[in-house]
Amino acid sequence: MSTTASSASTASDPLLDTAQAARVLGVSRWWFGELVRRGQVGPCARIGNRIRVRLSILEEYLERLHGDPEDPYMTYDDIADYLGISSWTAGELVRQGEIPGRRVGRRVLVTRSAVDQYVERRLG
Repeated sequence: MSTTASSASTASDPLLDTAQAARVLGVSRWWFGELVRRGQVGPCARIGNRIRVRLSILEEYLERLHGDPEDPYMTYDDIADYLGISSWTAGELVRQGEIPGRRVGRRVLVTRSAVDQYVERRLG
């Protein structure tokens, strides 16, 4: 591969530092570090004493995070609007395990299919 082609590919997929990566993901720098330590975002490079990651890696993580377009993730507010209840009640349903969810940073995400299964169990 020629140097022009490789420099063009790295220009479109730059290495980001921790602060830039955290902005892309919408999380704090500390939480980005936790995602890297837990192996949820990677591969990353440690250059000197700093973590660097390619933009394409973060985009792949965001795609995994948002899930299937046919079965999107919902927040407490989304669940509340969908079911016609308060967001506090939606949170209680998830915290009590009535609706399974997963924690991502400070947010808890639940798939729409999990909410639909909860409704079916309550109706049936």
